[in-house]
Amino acid sequence: MKSNVDIVWSDIARDKIVAPGRYVAPAKFGADPDWPQTAWSIVLEFSELSHGTARFLVDDAPHHLLQRGATFEMYDGRKLSAKVRVL
Repeated sequence: MKSNVDIVWSDIARDKIVAPGRYVAPAKFGADPDWPQTAWSIVLEFSELSHGTARFLVDDAPHHLLQRGATFEMYDGRKLSAKVRVL
């Protein structure tokens, strides 16, 4: 399942990301107390830096988290790389 998204890249990631592109990283949904031990990886695909699609890397992920209006953050290690909003 792919969802359309708006993407806001962090200052750290903005200089490294080029469009069109693909970015895969762990996502944090809300105040998840088990993160990052239970993180799910998200695949962002985009033709421009601020808009694209998001999907989980694996089929058995909690796909209901990618519903309209949801927001999540993506991380490169412990550093925030992007804030994402599902359209």
